[in-house]
Amino acid sequence: MNTIRQTAAFAAALLLSGCAGADAVARRDVDTLRGEVQALRQENVQLMRSLDQLSTRVDALVIRGARAGVEPVRAPEPAVAAVEGAGAMVPGGLAVVKMEPPRTSRAPPVPTTTPLVEPDPARLEAMARKSGKDLAGEAEGELKAARRRSSLPRAHALEDFVARYPRHPQAGAALLEAAAAYLEAGKPDAACSLDRRALEEYPAGEQVSDALVQVAGCEGRKGATESEHRLLTRVVKEFPSTPAARRARERLVSIPGQVGADAAPVVQARSGP
Repeated sequence: MNTIRQTAAFAAALLLSGCAGADAVARRDVDTLRGEVQALRQENVQLMRSLDQLSTRVDALVIRGARAGVEPVRAPEPAVAAVEGAGAMVPGGLAVVKMEPPRTSRAPPVPTTTPLVEPDPARLEAMARKSGKDLAGEAEGELKAARRRSSLPRAHALEDFVARYPRHPQAGAALLEAAAAYLEAGKPDAACSLDRRALEEYPAGEQVSDALVQVAGCEGRKGATESEHRLLTRVVKEFPSTPAARRARERLVSIPGQVGADAAPVVQARSGP
C-alpha cells in the first residue's frame, strides 16, 4: 500500500510539472507511472482476493481442529506478513495455525468375510453314492411312510413329499390324498386348495378325473350348484369308464334343480383315465 501511495504521489508531482510546461519526456514518464499505478491497483485487488481465500482456509482449519479436539498452536503475529504469490506485502493480523494430526482411536476390526462351513463328510459321501435308482427308492419310502399316517400328520407329510418330489409320478395323487386328509380333519378350505392345486399343476396326470370330482364337491359345499354340475358333467363326458365318472353320475342325480347325467350326450372318451 505504501508503494502504491508513493508511486501515486510521484505521478501527481510529475503531472503538475508537466502542466507547468514539462517536455514530452516528462509526459511519457507520467504515462508510464500511470500504467504502473494501474498494475499496482490490479495487484492490490488480487492481493485482497488471496487474503480472503487464506482467511477462509484458516477458518476451516480452525473449525476442523476444534471438531477433532485439537487446540490450535498460534505463532507470534509478525508486524508484516507476506502472502505467497501475491507479489506484495500486506499487514499482519492473520493467525498462523499449526494443525496437529488428529488423535483417532482405531475401531476394532470388523469381519468382512463369510466363514466357510465345511459340509458333513458323511452326508457328502451319501449324496455321492446315490444314483437315480437310490433317489427313486428314497422317494417311495417317504411316500409309503406318509400314507401310513392319519388325519393332519398324513396331510402334512404328503404335502412335504410333493414339495420334495414335485416331478414324482404320484405327486398329483399325493396332493389329492392330502386334501382328503384335511377334509377328514375338518379343514375343508385347505382340502379344496389342494384339490385345485392338483388340477392346475398336474393337468395331464391320472388323477385329473378324481381332482375334478373333488373340486366339484368344493363348489357344491359352498352352494355353487351350477359350477358343480358343470364339473361333474365334464367327468362323465371325458372319463366315462373311470370310478370318478361313477361317483359323478351318482352326485348329478342328487343335485336338486339340475338335469342328470343321463341327458348329457356321450362323447368319445380319452385314451387315458
